[in-house]
Amino acid sequence: MGWGMADRHSSAASTHRWRRPHSQLEEGWVRSFLPTPPYVVRTPAHHLPARPPPAVNNHSTPVTHAGKHSPLSTNLLSTGVSTLCLLPARHRFSLDKDTGLIMLITRLDYELIQRFTLTIIARDGGGEETTGRVRINVLDVNDNVPTFQKDAYVGALRENEPSVTQLVRLRATDEDSPPNNQITYSIVNASAFGSYFDISVYEGYGVISVSRPLDYEQIPNGLIYLTVMAKDAGNPPLNSTVPVTIEVFDENDNPPTFSKPAYFVSVVENIMAGATVLFLNATDLDRSREYGQESIIYSLEGSSQFRINARSGEITTTSLLDRETKSEYILIVRAVDGGVGHNQKTGIATVNITLLDINDNHPTWKDAPYYINLVEMTPPDSDVTTVVAVDPDMGENGTLVYSIEPPNKFYSLNSSTGKIRTTHVMLDRENPDPEEAELMCKIIVSVTDCGRPPLRATSSATVFVNLLDLNDNDPTFQNLPSVAEVLEGTPAGVPIFRVEAVDLDEGPNGLVTYRMQVGMPRMDFLINSSSGVVVTAAELDRERIAEYQLRVVASDAGTPTKSSTSTLTVRVLDVNDETPTFFPAAYNVSVSEDVPREFRVVWLNCTDNDVGLNAELSYFITGGNVDGKFSVGYRDAVVRTVVNLDRETTAAYTLVLEAIDNGPVGKRRTGTATVFVTILDVNDNRPIFLQSSYEASVPEDISEGHSIVQARGRGPGAGGSLGSRATQLEAVARSGQRRGREETGGRPATARAKGVEARKPGPWENRAAFMGCLAGAPHRELKATDADEGEFGRVWYRILHGNQGNNFRIHVSNGLLMRGPRPLDRERNSSHVLVVEAYNHDLGPMRSSVRVIVYVEDVNDETPVFTQQQYSRLGLRETAGIGTSVIVVRATDRDTGDGGLVNYRILSGGEGKFEIDESTGLIITVDYLDYETKTSYLMNVSATDQAPPFNQGFSSVYITLLNELDEAVQFSNASYEAAILENLALGTEIVRVQAYSIDNLNQITYRFDAYTSAQAKALFKIDAVTGVITVKGLVDREKGDFYTLTVVADDGGPKVDSTVVYITVLDENDNSPRFDFTSDSAVSVPEDCPVGQRVATVKAWDPDAGSNGQVVFSLAYGNIAGAFEIVTTNDSIGEVFVARPLDREELDHYILKVVASDRGAPPRKKDHILQVTILDVNDNPPVIESPSGYNVSVNENVGGGTAVVQVRATDRDVGVNGILSYYITEGNKDMTFRMDRVSGEIATRPAPPDRERQSFYHLLVTVEDEGTPTLSVSHRELLVGVSVRGTTGGPGRPPSG
Repeated sequence: MGWGMADRHSSAASTHRWRRPHSQLEEGWVRSFLPTPPYVVRTPAHHLPARPPPAVNNHSTPVTHAGKHSPLSTNLLSTGVSTLCLLPARHRFSLDKDTGLIMLITRLDYELIQRFTLTIIARDGGGEETTGRVRINVLDVNDNVPTFQKDAYVGALRENEPSVTQLVRLRATDEDSPPNNQITYSIVNASAFGSYFDISVYEGYGVISVSRPLDYEQIPNGLIYLTVMAKDAGNPPLNSTVPVTIEVFDENDNPPTFSKPAYFVSVVENIMAGATVLFLNATDLDRSREYGQESIIYSLEGSSQFRINARSGEITTTSLLDRETKSEYILIVRAVDGGVGHNQKTGIATVNITLLDINDNHPTWKDAPYYINLVEMTPPDSDVTTVVAVDPDMGENGTLVYSIEPPNKFYSLNSSTGKIRTTHVMLDRENPDPEEAELMCKIIVSVTDCGRPPLRATSSATVFVNLLDLNDNDPTFQNLPSVAEVLEGTPAGVPIFRVEAVDLDEGPNGLVTYRMQVGMPRMDFLINSSSGVVVTAAELDRERIAEYQLRVVASDAGTPTKSSTSTLTVRVLDVNDETPTFFPAAYNVSVSEDVPREFRVVWLNCTDNDVGLNAELSYFITGGNVDGKFSVGYRDAVVRTVVNLDRETTAAYTLVLEAIDNGPVGKRRTGTATVFVTILDVNDNRPIFLQSSYEASVPEDISEGHSIVQARGRGPGAGGSLGSRATQLEAVARSGQRRGREETGGRPATARAKGVEARKPGPWENRAAFMGCLAGAPHRELKATDADEGEFGRVWYRILHGNQGNNFRIHVSNGLLMRGPRPLDRERNSSHVLVVEAYNHDLGPMRSSVRVIVYVEDVNDETPVFTQQQYSRLGLRETAGIGTSVIVVRATDRDTGDGGLVNYRILSGGEGKFEIDESTGLIITVDYLDYETKTSYLMNVSATDQAPPFNQGFSSVYITLLNELDEAVQFSNASYEAAILENLALGTEIVRVQAYSIDNLNQITYRFDAYTSAQAKALFKIDAVTGVITVKGLVDREKGDFYTLTVVADDGGPKVDSTVVYITVLDENDNSPRFDFTSDSAVSVPEDCPVGQRVATVKAWDPDAGSNGQVVFSLAYGNIAGAFEIVTTNDSIGEVFVARPLDREELDHYILKVVASDRGAPPRKKDHILQVTILDVNDNPPVIESPSGYNVSVNENVGGGTAVVQVRATDRDVGVNGILSYYITEGNKDMTFRMDRVSGEIATRPAPPDRERQSFYHLLVTVEDEGTPTLSVSHRELLVGVSVRGTTGGPGRPPSG
């Protein structure tokens, strides 16, 4: 705490007074003993700062003060002291000469100086002075920390020692005075077992002791690190710490321990010698090298086949192993640590080693080869025998699979049990095929195990089958079916064929007889029953019956009789006994005279009932073929033209034709027919004009219907020239026009005809003279010569060419040429060249034409015509000055002379801004223009010609002023929406966007902006000019059903606009349903499956939307008798249910075609094949082949195993349900007979039957299947009666009753 003024010392002094009551002079006070000094001041060392606190105005720490609050201060004031001085210790204290305040100027240290005595000199202003002493005692404060004698301490002990009283001694000192130097010790930190250590003070030392045993294994590295603190008794106390290391030594107190008491390991039996089997690792909790993990030694007992590495614990094999010799080993492994004698510790574990099998043994046959007897025609699935092989391997390596190699279609083999059964291929001892015969008598069986890789027996087992014969062959035809040929007309009794048939059976069963099948329509043949020779029974006629199908039956003499039937085809050969006959005998045909060469005139129908060469006919024309105009096909009987026909030369022909067959020479037969041919006329002559051309001149305003010139042709009998006045005027007009054009530059002048000089008339005079001449001219009709008759000789007229403007018309029958409905116009066409045609009514090729030239004279009938209906000057700058040329208008008048001269003027719309040059048509400005006042001008201008009636033409001039381009483009809509169907054709318009600009100066162009998706740009495009958006790619809703297009409109100005087009793609039914891979394709259903049971599920989906994507299922075919039905759920699942009871014996499998259809219009479909296999249940009992029983006889005393009878039964079920077992259930009490459970054969036992003991046996046989539940047949009617015959007498008799 700091020292301040006297009032501050009062509180501090009171505090110290409470703490230090024994002091005579209180700390922080200066007592005044006037007039007897000294003064005593006590100050704590190191508690006074060397510099004053900031709150004190002077710069020294006050120690004492002579003022009103202290006796010294009061005396100084009362004596009037004005000056004080301090002697000595000026380097530690200072004195304020004015106030008398003693201040500390440097830090004090009690341990160096405990007391200071100061001499104070006081002087007044008069020079008087006095002295006094101030004693300052320095009090101790706790400013020295305890100090240990060493920087670190070390101790050691062994683990498990019960206690250690003095483990470590340590000592610390403190230079302070009591009580600050009184030290206590404590352990403030321990790395392990902190609660096990204590520290106490003994003889000034801190003694560390251990109260409980330590465990080395729980101490890292065997070292415990303690931190010991020495703390003094000061307030506040000071402390220091020192590290103490305790080393703990290990003892062997832990045995080696395995992770498991027993280890189980499996290795393959073919493991190599020296291969690693297992690594064992025992742990020892002792952590020293002497007793710990590194000291462990391993040893092994139990088998010399294995050894262990003493250090690593690795167990390895010492030799090859064999599971078939020994499959398991139990080893004892010991682990000992580094202890000695009784101090050594041991750990024990067992190792169970199991050898895993490998496929190292081949299967071997047992009891091979096999010999058995088997009756031919044995039913299918009958037991033959069982082959057996063994394999010492285990599991799949010892599981055997039997197979018949090479494959044998007559026998089947259970691959697991080795049981051989007959197949559905019947055994036939008489089979002629040597290969099949060998297969029936010898079965070669191979066996392999199921190992990886599988091993096969070193050899195959052979089963030799001895087939016993039955009467099982029908007679077989050797040369039927066959064909026999005989000439028609052959008499009765002639042999034509010998039938041969054989029967492979022997004795009567092989004796063959022949007969014709009953019911033959005609008995024209007989057969010898023994020789098989077929003979005729009547004379044959091929035309009546050309071929016979004789059914021949061959029968043997067996009981019951076996027979075969075949066909003998008898063909009756033809002889030439029929005459060729035409039908009809006469033909009437008409042929046009213009038919080409080789024209087919008629086909003759001629027949000959014979066949072959006898019916092959040749045709000839034998009469009426004048000039050789016709021919007939040698073989085809077609009459054709040879050259062109001419009706005018010959109008009809009568042809005689003959047909001759190709029978033998001298026996050929002939038929005759007549053909009447009429030649029809055709139009083959054309009309002929008298002149090659005609000319005429007319004024252009001639009225409609007025005649111009009459062209005349020459018909039959007409002669001479036209010679008429009209023709003469025609010539005058023509020559005058030509001369006038030469002399006046195209205008008519003087016309001459036959040397007459004519005055040059004006246009109107020429017209009047022409009209007058035409009025007085005779109108003679146009006729043309045509050599044809009737309608073909009548001539019609028409203008063929040159009348495109419909200016002329011609009378169709007399050829008068007149002005047509459209007026003439010289300015458009000053002359017309017409082609007039004379033709017949059929418009055929028979026609003639002539050229008529009409010249048109001018009249003033044209108005001036501007080159444009409207002239435009766009973009005239509004700043254009006065006199600026704007535009030139131009009009033309097709008339000549003054009628073709034009003057221009502005009629309206100029508003004083423009004027026009009347001769040139140039429009110029005459006033200033202003765009803001008026943006455009529309002026009406006229052009007037200079001849009566002064025709006028009109046009308009449109002028726009140019303004600056400063307005923005704007779309008419902020957005557009369109809905389209998918799969639209390329180029289909979807929507049109439109934008406008107030400036309306440039063409607005459209484009998609850069942020429009690439997918949308690939499907749609926009016309840059029209703004029409069309389809560009294939739109598929399943790939995207909504698109957003951003369209930008730009007119080249600085401001563009954009709009958004939203396109929704609507669905079309363009996807067929698709079956899911999880759909059932093949299922098996027991035949007793209840109706309504679900047996299969199919799934299909359609990516289309709405009803187009909803799927329904149906059964298309294969659902025989409606056995199944399919129900659709969730529009995607088809469940197949049983619709009626099933019966495997009726039908054992179904192939259903499942059709998935969507609900689109039209619907789309997809097929799926579902195979349903009906599994057998045991619902059919065995059926005895002989329901009435068996009666047999056997000799007494026969040897054991003698076959008596074989009971046969069948079962419609299959598999185990169809496997039958036979038992004798009654009548065999003395066990005389035994019955083979599999074959049903009853045989004698070793004790032979004795007729004297029992002469007849009623044996009741029960047949049952192996199904679940078992079905059997066993009733009193199925009795086997066995009569025992004596060795010298007859058979025993069954007991009566």
